[in-house]
Amino acid sequence: MKKFLLFPAIAILCSSLIILKAQTPFIWAGASASYQVEGAYQSDGKGVSNWDVYTNKYEVTKPLTGKVQTGNFSINAYDRTQYLKDIALMKELGITSYRFSIAWTRILPEGTGKINEKGIQHYNQFVHDLLSNGIEPMITLFHWDLPQALQEKGGWMNPASVKWYEDYANIIFRSFGKKVKTFITFNEPQADLFLLTPIIDNIIQKKQIPFIISNEQWSERATAAHHLLLANATVIRDFHKMNMPGKIGTTLNLSPAIAQDPNNPEDVKAATIVDGLFLRWFLDPLFKGKYPADILTLFQQYNKDLKPTAEDYALFAANKPDFVGVNFYAPQYVTQDKYQTFGVSVFGKNPDAVPMFNGPVRPEYLYKLLMRIKNDYGNPVMIITENGAGFGVQDDTLVNHSVNDVLRTDYIRRHIDTAMQARKDGANLQGYTVWSIFDNFEWIFGYDRRFGIVYVNYDTQERIPKQSFYEYKKIIAAYKKK
Repeated sequence: MKKFLLFPAIAILCSSLIILKAQTPFIWAGASASYQVEGAYQSDGKGVSNWDVYTNKYEVTKPLTGKVQTGNFSINAYDRTQYLKDIALMKELGITSYRFSIAWTRILPEGTGKINEKGIQHYNQFVHDLLSNGIEPMITLFHWDLPQALQEKGGWMNPASVKWYEDYANIIFRSFGKKVKTFITFNEPQADLFLLTPIIDNIIQKKQIPFIISNEQWSERATAAHHLLLANATVIRDFHKMNMPGKIGTTLNLSPAIAQDPNNPEDVKAATIVDGLFLRWFLDPLFKGKYPADILTLFQQYNKDLKPTAEDYALFAANKPDFVGVNFYAPQYVTQDKYQTFGVSVFGKNPDAVPMFNGPVRPEYLYKLLMRIKNDYGNPVMIITENGAGFGVQDDTLVNHSVNDVLRTDYIRRHIDTAMQARKDGANLQGYTVWSIFDNFEWIFGYDRRFGIVYVNYDTQERIPKQSFYEYKKIIAAYKKK
């Protein structure tokens, strides 16, 4: 009899879970990163980060912009008087969550050791101010600004980086884990480790073409990526051991690879390699517990020291992220090119009449990406943690105190539409985040590239909502009514 009574009990439980899932509010968010917005780079005991050194000492923006630009002041988002005004804009926009990163050097100025209480106090106040305005904080633990003291010890190439990061992350969990429901371990390790770091190294070494990355450079950085992924699994384990009430995930930049000529076997092969470098090298260990064999073999041709162990794979398999953060801007058109890394064109081409900074505008590939994660990786919870566009002066010119950014507005609308279609078709999509709310410092491109839905006058710090701001506001309001 008990065996037969079990079936209705299971049915009731399943129905309850379905209802609970249906009632889970969809996350509408905007995003930023500490170095890109905070400024105040020497305030309240903050230590020196690698990006403080890159921009102030090595002037890494100059080869691309012709100017020396830094994040020393940026959009002054560390200042409470300023950020309260920014939160008021977020509230007007209608977002339910704000994704921001914590500067490691504000918490541990030397990367390890003594805690800077002023840093803890600042972020505690910021979290409180967000929550007081009905906006849930979404904290990214690491968004590329590594403490310089750790950089000088080898950064992510040093196996000790796993422990450095674990100690830092546990401080964050203890300080904010009872108030914050959503944590992100890392932002875009592919872009940071495989693209940005080698390019900056080339700029510092004054190489004539800094964007040419050698096979050896890329393969060496796979060791750094391995340490980072070990750190990722370690802190996910710690988070759950500490019985934190929220969820923790990892954010990846996922740009689907399209063969430039689908009838050319060499282009098809190149697209498979690029797919492995940018997507499978990270998604596979996160959700399948091991690296893709073809890319591991490729790296090991140039990096004999890359030898993941059975224990490493066991750590990956036992500590999957609670969700995957999807950063999507555009797919990449890929072709074979013997002069590029691994014989492929990594940076792709943009055939659009009005080119976006990040590649071709193809929202249908966001749909394909979400459905692929659904079908190939067990349909984990997905949150779009970045999606946005920049088109240059033709879309971001201030006229009569307003910005009619029609291209960005169209981009956001179309990408939300296709994301929601994937959700309807079974992808476990639980949130959408625009990149970004505010114009800000765009890494080696300085202030020359604007992605915000709010225009920032960098001289006066005035904020001016763009047309895309009002469109996103309208979209959020419409979906909240459904």
